[in-house]
Amino acid sequence: MTPGSSPYVGFSKDLRGVRQLWERFNAGLVDVEACRTPYHRLLLDEWRRCTALGVDVAMSRGRRLDDAAFRQRREAEQLLLETSVPIVQDVAHYLQDVPGIMILAERTGTVLHITGNPRVRERAAAHSGIVVGSEWTEGAAGTNGMGTALSMGRPVHVFATEHFCERWHAWSCAAAPIFDTDGRTVLGIIDFTTVESDFRDQALGLAVSVANSIQARMALHRELERRRLLSSFSETVRHYPHDDVLALDPLGRPVMHTPSERCRQIAERWRHGSADAADRVQSRTEVRAPGTGACIGSIVLLARPAGYQKVFRPDERPPPVAAAEPVTRFGEFATGDAETRRMLEDLRRIAAADVNLLIIGETGTGKELLARHVHACSRRSHEPYLAVNCGAISAELMESSFFGYVKGAFSGADPRGRAGYFESARGGTLFLDEVGELPAAMQAALLRVLEDGSFQRVGSCETRTATCRIIAATHRDLGQLIAQGRFRQDLYFRLKVVQRTIKPLRERPGDIRLLAEQFAQSLGLKHGVAAPTLTPDAHAALARYPWPGNARELRNAIEVATLAADGCIDTGCLPPEVLRGGSDGATAGPDPALARPAESLASLREIERQIIVGMLRKYRQVSVVAQRLGLARSTLYRKFAELDIRQAEFLGSAPDPAADEPPPQR
Repeated sequence: MTPGSSPYVGFSKDLRGVRQLWERFNAGLVDVEACRTPYHRLLLDEWRRCTALGVDVAMSRGRRLDDAAFRQRREAEQLLLETSVPIVQDVAHYLQDVPGIMILAERTGTVLHITGNPRVRERAAAHSGIVVGSEWTEGAAGTNGMGTALSMGRPVHVFATEHFCERWHAWSCAAAPIFDTDGRTVLGIIDFTTVESDFRDQALGLAVSVANSIQARMALHRELERRRLLSSFSETVRHYPHDDVLALDPLGRPVMHTPSERCRQIAERWRHGSADAADRVQSRTEVRAPGTGACIGSIVLLARPAGYQKVFRPDERPPPVAAAEPVTRFGEFATGDAETRRMLEDLRRIAAADVNLLIIGETGTGKELLARHVHACSRRSHEPYLAVNCGAISAELMESSFFGYVKGAFSGADPRGRAGYFESARGGTLFLDEVGELPAAMQAALLRVLEDGSFQRVGSCETRTATCRIIAATHRDLGQLIAQGRFRQDLYFRLKVVQRTIKPLRERPGDIRLLAEQFAQSLGLKHGVAAPTLTPDAHAALARYPWPGNARELRNAIEVATLAADGCIDTGCLPPEVLRGGSDGATAGPDPALARPAESLASLREIERQIIVGMLRKYRQVSVVAQRLGLARSTLYRKFAELDIRQAEFLGSAPDPAADEPPPQR
């Protein structure tokens, strides 16, 4: 960062010189215009602004909000808290020996969460009033890490005497803003505060890194909310095909509208706050996030234009979408199947009960989607969610992976030791995927943890306690494994305090259409193209196929089709095996995990070929296809040879200007 952009980044910290400058400033002996050092001039400008704001340079404690005001701000920032606290606590876990604290503040400078070294935390509370509920804007506390980062919208490192108030000179504060998806709106602040004598150059990098992690997680959450909103928009448009419909974000800004010129003009006027646009509303339906119930936007049905009834025959409007659409959503899992909907309602209640849960279902049915949302709906949602694939860990590393190890436990171990999954999950949720793959020795060790919560790190005699909730999942028949002596019956009963089974997609034929359209919406957003529509023939082909890979295979097929389509998915965009309707030997219910390696590889190669061919048909230029796929042209030419793709068949009359050039030599 350049010196002119922030007074706290890019300068050497001069404790004594800044202290003298601060004393002279408060004595009225400094001429700002005569100050030659850019660093000092910038500090003086900040201090003068704090003086103009009426900040008391002698204040000794931060101002704390009353309980009612703090509760209101905390409730308003529940999403920021739920997203940030697990990340902050995870980082603080590795800073136990560092004399500092990590602070999360919301967009108005109020502290929501503090974690870190207990002694520093106690000193901060007693010495300066840095506690949850205290306010640290520049107007309330002068120049400080949180307030200055909030004011400038940039990372800052306010060191010792750079603070305006003398009481804060004992601290060094590195802070970074957390931005919303627009890159401008500040959602909160991450601040790492330590005692002035323990100043560290890496503090600012730590704050920026944590803020970026939270920002990325928030962006993902916003994207999921946007998909939910657009899905509701699509459902409304299907029910009102002759009407104009708008989708509005939580701030009331249009994000999508039906493709009529009238609706486009209304959306444009709405975007600029025109009063007459709002007058055209016939009905408005709020869209709420599953689990939290927070409003994530609204769907607006516009009144029909004057004279409509004279031109078109009067018709009865169908009932509202909410009453007519028998779809239940549990996080990202959606179904219209009655039995599966009852299962999802059960899971909503089970989530709050805090008991172990076993989910049975074929590969690709969405077991982890359910597990993740059970965690999000539980009392543990502010704690970590950790997913572990039991089939992907070697037997030799399984014990150390689950329980951790101390330094020197075995050759090649981390010299500092390492926490295992149970320890890292803390009071959150540990999701054990493919639990049926656990070897016998690990089953016995896991049984002990489930009985009394106790375990020991490898190489240690110290007993630790696991406090996490267990959600397990498998595609195997555990009853059959128990009969074969390959799975412990006592472990099975410990895991299945509550057990629920997900029906395969072939037994929920009504969900194929629902999921296909949902995937088309989300994959269009992922690839930056307009969400394609599916023709009746495409829907019929999807309905005929048995989907041995369940929803995951359906998603892959729609992704291939989305890349190959030009706004509309027809049968020519679908993978060949889907068009054959499973007649090539694909029987209902096989587990892709049990397929022969050669068959799995062939399937992957066919999907890869379909994607490349679809992109060639769409863009008709090798260079553009390579750019869209993120490949070098030389790599794409090798793919042509490996997958037997003759690009000339797809380039048509618009040859690639670079197609005649030979690929670069390596």
